[in-house]
Amino acid sequence: MVQVKVLTTKSGNLYGLEVKGHADYDKHGQDLVCAGVSSIITGGFNALNKDDIEEVTLEEGYAKVILKENNTSSEVLRVIEIQLRTIEESYPKFITIK
Repeated sequence: MVQVKVLTTKSGNLYGLEVKGHADYDKHGQDLVCAGVSSIITGGFNALNKDDIEEVTLEEGYAKVILKENNTSSEVLRVIEIQLRTIEESYPKFITIK
């Protein structure tokens, strides 16, 4: 299962995302859920302003991004979150968002 952790401040401002695991929806190379999540994460991370990034990791089965406190990219993270929630609505046994 893909596990997504949405990182927010106490006031509710989004500052990061952590994604780990594999969906196991289908065999490797044919897993549509993993392919969708990977596309959203990779494209979304590429859309972030590089000057806003405090920490970023993108590897097989794991992705994490943390934005600096004053940034212009938090809306991009929100779009990534919304897209991942759309996949979660259709495939709740294979992706969970907290």
